[in-house]
Amino acid sequence: MIEVDELRALEPGDLLADRAYRCLTRAILRNQLVAGAALSVPDLARRLNISRSPVREAVQRLIYDGLAENVPHRGAVVSDIQPNDFRDLMMVREPLEGLAARLATRRASQNDLEALREVLDDHARVVDSGDEVANVELDTRFHAIIRDAAGNEDLSEILGRIQARAHLSRYSLWRGTRNPHSAVAEHRAILVSMSARDADGAELAARRHITNLMGRIDATPHTAADPPVPDAVPQ
Repeated sequence: MIEVDELRALEPGDLLADRAYRCLTRAILRNQLVAGAALSVPDLARRLNISRSPVREAVQRLIYDGLAENVPHRGAVVSDIQPNDFRDLMMVREPLEGLAARLATRRASQNDLEALREVLDDHARVVDSGDEVANVELDTRFHAIIRDAAGNEDLSEILGRIQARAHLSRYSLWRGTRNPHSAVAEHRAILVSMSARDADGAELAARRHITNLMGRIDATPHTAADPPVPDAVPQ
């Protein structure tokens, strides 16, 4: 379900490729473009009702971010994150999440902390609802606020790509409700330390969160991915 409205009413200085990239990223992270799905530039351009050039640029950015990959004789497809890929990713992510939490604790404004509280409260309300899209988006938003509040552009860029790839695993590797409930509790521990301006505590809580994610993957039976949300891209 790529939201074509996102491509309309461009702001001054906006690029159509940026909007296409955001639309495709959202569709991938919502499992509306599933792992292994072909990212045909002509097809996507037709469905989005835009020219091929911005779509081609958007797909190349997805490949750079690790959300897509080039497959011989097939072209670009949505990446498929396997358990071993996820563990390797988490080993890199753990220290970076800790660093982001440490820096954000020192630099976050009161508005940043309030935004984290609001996202966490919303996340706590949806974990029992079965709304996986909202669950993924709120989880992603929580980490994005910390990443941005850290105030380090290089860290934000690297960690943003890692976080996006990690979220690809939610539809293929996670099962049951244990992980969302545990993630909310772990996010709350991070926020408690940040609110107290305890940089050591925030770093430890953030790193423990990633370690626990790896543990939950190891304890999760890996079965076929959940059926995707029906594709409602305008034809």
